Amino acid sequence: MTMANLMNQIVISISEVMETMFYIPVEPREEETTVSDFSLSDEGDIQVATITFHGGFSGFISLIIPENLLTMMTENFMGEDRDNLTYEHLEGTLKEALNMVAGNTFSKIDNQKSFGLGVPQIISKTAVNKISGKMVVVDTMDGPIGIAVHLTK
Repeated sequence: MTMANLMNQIVISISEVMETMFYIPVEPREEETTVSDFSLSDEGDIQVATITFHGGFSGFISLIIPENLLTMMTENFMGEDRDNLTYEHLEGTLKEALNMVAGNTFSKIDNQKSFGLGVPQIISKTAVNKISGKMVVVDTMDGPIGIAVHLTK
């Protein structure tokens, strides 16, 4: 498994998950991106979740989403008006979106190998600068989504 193939599968998975579960189309960016290059400063507050994985190779995947886009995703996912949403709803949607993307990705990589996924965790916005590894960015009509992958072995 090459990193390029893994990142390609993540792009396919984020597209499928966002369009199917959240009714939000995405368009992948062509240029290669690193976490340090990716800035959501113009997007306001961001929310970040990470999930570990192990199997044929191990590491973690992080999902970085502007809060306004996460709110829209939560509205679409839960069928609730934004006035009825709590921070816990947003966190739950972010964790579930990451879990769906990771699960979808690893099911596409090799259905003969078993990959274990950890429990998605919310990390602080300031910790996003400590995330290393390759990153893909997809654009939506309401802001970008960053997906970073760090392999540990």
